[in-house]
Amino acid sequence: MRDLAPTLTERAPAAEEARRLPDETIADLAATGLFATLVPKRFGGAELDFATMAAACREAGAGCASAGWLSAIYTLHNWMVALFPEETQAEVWADRPYALIPCTLAPTGTAEPSGGGYTVTGRWSWGSGVMHADHVMVMALVTADGTIEPRLFLLPRADVTVHDVWHTSGMRGTGSNDIEVAGAFVPAHRSVPLVELAEGRSPGSRVNPGGSYRTPLVPVFALTGAAPVLGAAEGVLARFRERMAGRVMSYTGERQRDLMSGQIRLAAATADLRAARLLLDGTLAEASGADATDPRRRANARLAAAHIAATARRVVNDLCGAAGASTQLLDSPFQRAQRDVNTISGHVVFDPDASYALYGKIELGIDPGPINLL
Repeated sequence: MRDLAPTLTERAPAAEEARRLPDETIADLAATGLFATLVPKRFGGAELDFATMAAACREAGAGCASAGWLSAIYTLHNWMVALFPEETQAEVWADRPYALIPCTLAPTGTAEPSGGGYTVTGRWSWGSGVMHADHVMVMALVTADGTIEPRLFLLPRADVTVHDVWHTSGMRGTGSNDIEVAGAFVPAHRSVPLVELAEGRSPGSRVNPGGSYRTPLVPVFALTGAAPVLGAAEGVLARFRERMAGRVMSYTGERQRDLMSGQIRLAAATADLRAARLLLDGTLAEASGADATDPRRRANARLAAAHIAATARRVVNDLCGAAGASTQLLDSPFQRAQRDVNTISGHVVFDPDASYALYGKIELGIDPGPINLL
């Protein structure tokens, strides 16, 4: 993936202009084997761990934040397919060991029980990756017997309508348009209750023996999502170091490399991002296994992901400020990375106030309440 990063950087302006990744980029990412990293071996995947996946997505994010984010999205969502019943896995991976699947977890749709399945209706925002999708996953609320149950539904791309609404300042290359489903039938085996995904006891956990398939959804999503954000910041740091070496300051004629202010910023950013990477690697190492469902460990994953994203955002903004006003020209990768990181760090899973409060409550023995991303 490191070898591909410079190509991703070269293609970033075209991705931003088109508001989607180039087809060549999707093909190149797929050719690395990344999308099949977490797919069970019996379906042709590599069945590796989350740390391996996150490392690759960090490298992609260093080249292009949008490419890094979709790398994480497509790879993680193939892992989620492995959490569905075995019949679903066999259908999705019948022809190749990966699919291109966006997933929207906000339950903004409804589903009615209907003869061996459900009829799903709704519209969902933030469909990252939908422009290249062959399937989609959406969360909908099922009302039955006086109860409301959130369930995740997997549908073929042909059953949905995509609305072109992705006009943003950052992360433009993700093509995160709206997804609409108008009364599509979804067989029961293509649906999983959210509570089973959240607690690591999905149907797939009973047929796939690997520990990763018994890992709660939210901690994995938060941590792997933080990887390309950290990667984008590492990419900015590398560019800042290169720029410092040859930059001559206006009016004074001094080289920035000789100024203590530049040296301090370089060192501080390096230390901050090293610490963030250690935090990511250490928390990922705890993300699966026998204790993965423990509330404290799950809250710790949210804490780590939010802190990593906040660190990346702070470092990127500081370095872009120190790199000079010319980095805000539209052909500069600095300003693109700055807009991308500022945009993606606003994702709800990276909300520092909510994540820190959640960790604090659980650490202090306070009930976090029924509605939280844990």
